[in-house]
Amino acid sequence: MDVPPPPPSYSEVRPIIQVPKTKTENRLLKSGFVDDNNEHLSYFKFQLIWPFLVFTISLYAFFFIGIVGSLMTDVIPTAKDLRSGFVARFGSARFRCNSTIPFPADGLPSVLTLFEMNVVGNVMFRICTCLSIVVRLAIAHCRRGLIRADFASSSYVHKLLNELIFALSTVEFFAMAIFSVVTIRKDSIVLNRYCKIVFCIAASANMLITCAVVIAHRRFNTKRLDVISMAMKIISAIAFCYVAPQYFQRQYANITLRLCHSYLPRVYAIMEYVMIAAYSAFHLSSLIDIRHISFLCYPRTCSGECEPLDPKNFEKGAKFEHCRAFEYQQRQALHYEPAYLS
Repeated sequence: MDVPPPPPSYSEVRPIIQVPKTKTENRLLKSGFVDDNNEHLSYFKFQLIWPFLVFTISLYAFFFIGIVGSLMTDVIPTAKDLRSGFVARFGSARFRCNSTIPFPADGLPSVLTLFEMNVVGNVMFRICTCLSIVVRLAIAHCRRGLIRADFASSSYVHKLLNELIFALSTVEFFAMAIFSVVTIRKDSIVLNRYCKIVFCIAASANMLITCAVVIAHRRFNTKRLDVISMAMKIISAIAFCYVAPQYFQRQYANITLRLCHSYLPRVYAIMEYVMIAAYSAFHLSSLIDIRHISFLCYPRTCSGECEPLDPKNFEKGAKFEHCRAFEYQQRQALHYEPAYLS
């Protein structure tokens, strides 16, 4: 009677697994593989929209506090003061102001000039521009990653523009932060001017490119919030790109002389208000784009192979000197999953 041969052992059918000898080889063997999605095992999960929204509301509150505080402490010179000169105050510093520029009859206060001439507004403006850099870059990074994931097979131009948005956002945010810190009266007029020029160019380019990329990304999406987001971006970009160059050109003409008051002719003051409103609305619409992004923390499928409870396995030359995720991923590529791992 013939006895059937025993089934082959695991070692006999085990596929050839490459074992990395260096950390570089380990990374190369794991490149291109993605761990299983274990969201149902997540330790915690929360949407990023809520902390971003709270932070944004706080910054806008600081901005309006700066405007109100500046209006309460602002000095409005009389016609006699402008002719003969008067002593103005900026915090503890006092300076003599003498200007031949007539006070505009229909003038309105300029927000940026109020922040330049009053300590309360200047401090609040710095808080809004400097503290917000990290959060605003995080929002730009989240949107870039979202578009990357949805348009993995998009054209080279679309991918390039998507990457360019983050670079322009970085330049824009830092330029605005610098001109909020570098004042005209106490620091450098030239640096303040060039930072505003860089901000205007970077912000305009960023808005236009973002509109193009987001519209291409959402063109088949008819959800109401996405339509509102695209409409806000388009209207805000058109308004900002139209009024910002004219306003900054006029504003630079005013700051070449020592500032004596914060008022501008009505048309230019309204341009500034439109510019600020458009800029604020554009970046508020970014919160709509990332409303579904959540922060997750969950275990990796292959983490158990590293035996984290036994530190000796990680010593040089030990069994698990390199994390054996490379083996798990190679088995996935070969569609081979031993029973003891199931």
